[in-house]
Amino acid sequence: MTTPTPPRRAGKPRKTVTDEARAEQLLDELRQAEALFRETAERRVQLAIEAHAIGLTTTRIAEAVGVSQPSVSNWVRAARATDAHSNPND
Repeated sequence: MTTPTPPRRAGKPRKTVTDEARAEQLLDELRQAEALFRETAERRVQLAIEAHAIGLTTTRIAEAVGVSQPSVSNWVRAARATDAHSNPND
């Protein structure tokens, strides 16, 4: 019987952080940037829905925002569905 080969390490060795203080600072900045991005994205959708409500086409809104027309249509459709569920008497 032959002896089994020693187990191999799976993957690359883990990285070690060389500057803990800078790492925490970077993580905090990343969290802040992510929060700002989410707020901006939510505001963009709100403005697009309002623009559609006053008569702008989804194509014009999409061109202004820099996204596809189907994306804007999805935003509007989702907003209508949410409004229908939150205001069943309207």
